[in-house]
Amino acid sequence: MKEFSFPLAAAFFFISICIMGISAEAAELDYYGIETVVNQNFMVSTTTILIFDTPINHLDYNLDFNIDNLSVRTLSGTNRCSFENVGGGSVIKCDFFSMSPEDTTIKLSFATTNAVKRVGDDYEFRATYPISMKTDRMFSIIKLPPKGVLAAEVANESFFPPDGNVLTDGKHMIVSWEKKNLTVDDSLSFSVLFEVVGAGGIMWDFLIFGLTALVIIAMVLIAVYMRRGAGPVQKEVKVLPLLNKDEKRIVDIVAKEGGEARQRLLVKQTDFSKAKVSRLIKNLKERGVVDTVPISGRENKVILKIKGVGE
Repeated sequence: MKEFSFPLAAAFFFISICIMGISAEAAELDYYGIETVVNQNFMVSTTTILIFDTPINHLDYNLDFNIDNLSVRTLSGTNRCSFENVGGGSVIKCDFFSMSPEDTTIKLSFATTNAVKRVGDDYEFRATYPISMKTDRMFSIIKLPPKGVLAAEVANESFFPPDGNVLTDGKHMIVSWEKKNLTVDDSLSFSVLFEVVGAGGIMWDFLIFGLTALVIIAMVLIAVYMRRGAGPVQKEVKVLPLLNKDEKRIVDIVAKEGGEARQRLLVKQTDFSKAKVSRLIKNLKERGVVDTVPISGRENKVILKIKGVGE
């Protein structure tokens, strides 16, 4: 694989065309999550989670690439959204009605065909995302297509910003970034340069096996180190980055209970209604984070099934 270094020039920092406009001027983002999946045909699917600290009425979300198949979901209230492709970019416009102060999560899902470009023998995904307000926590992951590997010999020369982390789920290589306390002056430009291993797949198998082995070894070493420390050690559980704050609360409680908890306990410890806890568990189950086992005709046991990374 050949060496590659990204030009740290205006192309990466030119984000002035990407502005997020929100009618609730005092609103801030508690969480900004972006999950990008590059498919085998280089179609890109993106899911964006926005969690505001207060309900909003309107959202303008501008992107520097064309999109298609827009889907918008809110956990409370209703929405009316549309998008328009203008030149090489897109504008998503949404109006929100009766958003609850307890559920201020907005989920944007869309696809694009022009975010992956050919660079010599390699491929590059590059995107800039809008930000115009204070953001407490931001998480971005880019999942490469099957048999996609980083192009440069030095891993962080294949992606920008260079402080990302390289992971694997056993089938795909994943690059992730986490940022905290963002302001309007921060850049949210991300890119990954990758190549696709040939049909034989031997090199891919060795790479995935090696990376998975390193992750497992690191986890074992951390566990041994923690057990040698003085006093009881509280378990730390890694969960999917795109959980909203209520979903994460459910996951944290189940984790503290050793990975299994009665649904009645979750209602008691969260002070959420039974209906809300049931809805949160259903969402987590659909995403593979938890599973449920009936223990009576009216109650389930929730079992944690951790996949992915995050806090």
